[in-house]
Amino acid sequence: MDASKVLILSLFAVAMNCSAEVYRWVDKNGKVHFTDRKPAADAENITENVKSQNIDTSSSELQKLTSMREQEEKEKQEKTQQEQKAQQERKEQLTELNRPVCEKAKIRLKKISGHIVFTDEQGRAVTVTEKERQQMVADLKQEIQEYCSE
Repeated sequence: MDASKVLILSLFAVAMNCSAEVYRWVDKNGKVHFTDRKPAADAENITENVKSQNIDTSSSELQKLTSMREQEEKEKQEKTQQEQKAQQERKEQLTELNRPVCEKAKIRLKKISGHIVFTDEQGRAVTVTEKERQQMVADLKQEIQEYCSE
């Protein structure tokens, strides 16, 4: 006989011996005790009464848990979708609010790129160094980056 057959027979024999009896007895003080070993001749064997309580309901419980988990996952996904939709709507609203600032910055950047003459409120030419002009360009690019979603 090969080792696998011996192992299977051994496991089967052990499993057969795993059934235990349950006894109920009352001591001299009236206290009720339960045990798997018969303590006295007057102990009542209640094994048959408790066998029906030891029914494996794990498959039905597993189905209930699986169903509950699926429902929770579905609700979680719906909540995530709602949050994403709300976030997208907020982003679109912010883009719409920033559009005038964005457009103004783009127009101003286009105007000061290259050779340009700056004027004051009275229309007189104002001297602006190249370094100042480059700083204006950098500021406008930063503003465009901040307010334009493109």
